[in-house]
Amino acid sequence: MTRNSKKTSDPGKVGKTTGSKGESQADDRTPEQRFGDSIRTSAHRETVEAFVVAFVLALLFRAFVAEAFVIPTGSMAPTLMGAHKDIDCQQCDHRFQIGASKERRGPYQDDTVVAGICPNCRFVNNLDLADDSNATTFNGDRILVSKFAYTLSEPERWDVIVFKFPGNPKQNYIKRLVGLPNETISVMHGDVYAAPTGQPVGEQMLRKPADKLLAMRHHVYDSDQQPDLLIKSNYPSRIQPWRENTSAPPTDSWAIERSNEGLVAKVEPGDASKTHWLRYFHRWPTQAQWDSAANGGTLGSVDPYSSRLITDFYSYDCYITVPSRDVYEKTPSNGRWSGSTTFNPDYQSGGPLSQFRGDARFGERDLADDGLHWVGDLIIESDVTVASECKELTLELVEAGIQYQCRIDLENGNATLSIVDGEQALEFSGPDGKTSATVTGSTAARAGDSFSVRYSNCDDQLLLWIDDSLVEFDGPTTFDARQFRSMEDAYPRYRNGVHPLDAGPVGIAVRGGAATIDRVKIDRDKYYVATDNSSFGIFDYDMNQLFQLAQQNVSFRDIQAVMARPDLWEQFPGWQTRRKVTFPLAEDQFFPMGDNSPESLDARCWAGTKLGNRLPDRFRDQAYMFADASYVPRDLLVGKALMVFWPHPWNSPVPFTPNFDRFRFIR
Repeated sequence: MTRNSKKTSDPGKVGKTTGSKGESQADDRTPEQRFGDSIRTSAHRETVEAFVVAFVLALLFRAFVAEAFVIPTGSMAPTLMGAHKDIDCQQCDHRFQIGASKERRGPYQDDTVVAGICPNCRFVNNLDLADDSNATTFNGDRILVSKFAYTLSEPERWDVIVFKFPGNPKQNYIKRLVGLPNETISVMHGDVYAAPTGQPVGEQMLRKPADKLLAMRHHVYDSDQQPDLLIKSNYPSRIQPWRENTSAPPTDSWAIERSNEGLVAKVEPGDASKTHWLRYFHRWPTQAQWDSAANGGTLGSVDPYSSRLITDFYSYDCYITVPSRDVYEKTPSNGRWSGSTTFNPDYQSGGPLSQFRGDARFGERDLADDGLHWVGDLIIESDVTVASECKELTLELVEAGIQYQCRIDLENGNATLSIVDGEQALEFSGPDGKTSATVTGSTAARAGDSFSVRYSNCDDQLLLWIDDSLVEFDGPTTFDARQFRSMEDAYPRYRNGVHPLDAGPVGIAVRGGAATIDRVKIDRDKYYVATDNSSFGIFDYDMNQLFQLAQQNVSFRDIQAVMARPDLWEQFPGWQTRRKVTFPLAEDQFFPMGDNSPESLDARCWAGTKLGNRLPDRFRDQAYMFADASYVPRDLLVGKALMVFWPHPWNSPVPFTPNFDRFRFIR
């Protein structure tokens, strides 16, 4: 009791030990001072606690709810940008992006991106790296990824997903989800098919919903963006009046006017029974023709009906590079604190590619100035004004010589879809097996009005929009093109002097009265390259089979040359060598592909490639257990990409100006 009582202290005092004897000294602070000190001590503690709690919540949010990622490469372009350069075309003002990840592949920038090709007019834009601050290489898009999305629901086809790369579980990849568990995925002629794995059921085309189709399309041409140089040199418009069984534009049809503000086509009233056609002819000037126009020459002798095939050209992939020694005195370092570099005194910033004495390369394999694969799935948009006496508006898209037509009766707005192969009418077919030669829908398009129209033939389905509203039809608008053309016969057609068919694949016509068309915009669908090996590039063709059929070596440049020769299309044996590749999926296995199909290491061709640094033996087998698989297991899914929340800012006219055009939700 006595010993315990000696240890009892006055609860009203704070004990403080001083000196060697450990004597207790009284607290001489006033009550007010003690109260103030207690507040300060409590506030500091609460601040520290708040920071700790916020840090823990941030970690939990990052681990379980959402996380920000930076896109490093261009495998998902143009949906998502990796390291890239933004270009406003010097001729037509079309804005586009080119990849620049190649500059950052190692500790040093061995190659420098110096130019890019406009997808609209195909002008080579040389970059002024020395004096244009916006010609720099920008970082990739910063995106927000939901890690919680697939806890509540199953992944959906066409989602943009983030996952751990099976060949290196430390590395995150981002692709678009195409194949789902228990499906067998096939890629052929740019399209994707699916069938239940292990069941003898016919494979079906995987069709993109309308909103996904529009989000994933690729630019081909926009008549609103006219190069002034081509107008002055009298280079023929790509949009031309046309009539069947003619070899030159008729003079009693559409009148074409071009200016810096765009293209306007007008047709005057005439014979009510006569249909007046406009057609799109896919061509652009050669470099020699561009140079001639720049020197005041005329290009009026170019055949207005000359054309080539629309291909899977990606401006993003046509990054024109030269060895960095041609641009800089010393090869730049990719280190974080590398500092500035000095330009080579012989480098003409923004000057022609000829200054590099043949060192310039077009893309990864020096072939990216045009695509390697013909694309027949197209989309047309137009702004139309029709007079009150106008009777009918017709839209036509051609693929493999087959005409996919939409006729709109301007008296009642009824739209009728049909498929024509020469004189033969072909049929639509729905999932229930029902077939129909025509289908009809109601639209708001009327004579005497102005309206916008969009018409697509993609994924074996026809879609029509009037004023951005999707039209519903009374029957299926889907079909199976394999029933129209076999795999060997699915190639482009051309009838010289009769009908250009695939050489003029987009047409728009009116009958019965005056009309004005203020804009024609053409896009193409995504073309998925059929390959299961990326060792020698990503392409469709079986080059060994092509050698046997042609009885000579056929290069990729030879294939591209055929694309520009309509007279050779039906003779070209390469169409028969386009591959079909198949990938079976089991339970909890997903098949992703990149939107930038020619430059995407994805489930088609990553098996056994690009392993990370070798891990210790006790971890290796488990970490790389999926390295040879053409799928992503459920366990490696990270989440769903939601939005681009911070694209690169602009450097001028004001540094760090936000790039408002690219803030968006990811579709």
